[in-house]
Amino acid sequence: MLAAAVDIMDRRLSCLLLVALLTIFSNKPCLANDDEPKGCHNPADIVFVLDESGSIWGPHFTKQLEFVQNVVGLFDVTTDKTRIGVLTFGDTPRIIFHLGHHRDEAAMNADIKAIKQMRGETYTHDALRVARTEMLSPQRTRPTVPHISIVITDWESNNPDQTALEADHMHREGIQTFAIGVGPYVNKNELQAIASSNDLVFEVDDYGALDGLKQILAWKACQVVTPPPPTTTTTPPPPQMIEGCTGHKPMDNIWAIPDLVDENENDFALDLINEVSSEMKIGPNRVQVGLTPRNCQVGAAIRLKEHDTQEGIREALDRRRYSTSATTHNHLRYIRSPGMLAESGGRSDAVKFGILIVDSQHGNNFAKAKSEAKKAKDEGIKLIVIGVGNDVEESELNAIASSPDDVMTCGSYAELTSLKTNIIARLCNGLLSSSALKQRRIFIKRYFNAYEEE
Repeated sequence: MLAAAVDIMDRRLSCLLLVALLTIFSNKPCLANDDEPKGCHNPADIVFVLDESGSIWGPHFTKQLEFVQNVVGLFDVTTDKTRIGVLTFGDTPRIIFHLGHHRDEAAMNADIKAIKQMRGETYTHDALRVARTEMLSPQRTRPTVPHISIVITDWESNNPDQTALEADHMHREGIQTFAIGVGPYVNKNELQAIASSNDLVFEVDDYGALDGLKQILAWKACQVVTPPPPTTTTTPPPPQMIEGCTGHKPMDNIWAIPDLVDENENDFALDLINEVSSEMKIGPNRVQVGLTPRNCQVGAAIRLKEHDTQEGIREALDRRRYSTSATTHNHLRYIRSPGMLAESGGRSDAVKFGILIVDSQHGNNFAKAKSEAKKAKDEGIKLIVIGVGNDVEESELNAIASSPDDVMTCGSYAELTSLKTNIIARLCNGLLSSSALKQRRIFIKRYFNAYEEE
């Protein structure tokens, strides 16, 4: 019993020491002393984004809710001080209640306690989008107080690229985002992509350990300063190349479609090119789009410099809505030369992408295809490979693509457009410099490693 008493006393002393240190080093007296009813009196709009996916055991989900109630208890929750909102996510984001919905903290805690876990997958990117566009939108937030989101998850998201992009949207809109990872299956690089800065990333071994974070989490949330009011004299941002992407380098994209496809399959491939291109800022100083020629039947190439509008590209694609077979190595050779050469409109300062659609009939000379892919990559061309059907050899796709993350697959040509979002994310990733990737943490580390030595 004596040992137990000493242990309890040690833990209490450690907790008191932590609070004392935080108070000493704080730039402003945010956390109050034990005699005051609340710890943080600075106003803020805070939204909790809680994982309710099937990877969380029911009692652990309850511990997560208890942690939220404990953190909320450290803030002065009133309509003119701190306002709280709660969102859960699995397959679909669920808004439990909006900011300022409760005037009574007891009623708010009762609603938090009553949340039923819906389980499902881990679609974190959807949750971040809803938190930003619906819960922390200008219509629901106060412009003179900090806007904060606190994300808790125990698993890597189903779509890391989109999660990183949605997090970047939050950062650019001034939403200070905390990321809390629970257990051994979280991806720390993704947590860093979600959080506004590395010091807003927290990891614990299990949900039972969450409660140990409440003081430091509340203190850091309390330190977030109010965003400055917008000024009337702002420098216009550099032109975008892709809608919603922060990279601003010009980009040259050349696509390749297998010749041995029927008319409908060819149409599906052209539709994909058209949909991806519609997200681009087309022009001689922005994004240029090309297409390799047919080698067995009539089908002229679309050269990079031929069209400087989306309408021009769309009309050129419509003229190619017929097909028949060039092997993959011929398409790769064309992408490199003459496709990316100056005579075709290629630009030395542009990020260069070759995007190949291949199926089981992509040619019988894989050695040549691999050789041509190496030459293209050696010349700085990034290769994305899209495998269609169940008979494609993934090892061959990986050998051609710039990295395993540049390999995408789908079951049929009719499903090609489902890859649009992932393709755009990879193209956006290629527009960012190494320093931008590190600085903004837009994409998780494994994507950055694919390009940092290029």
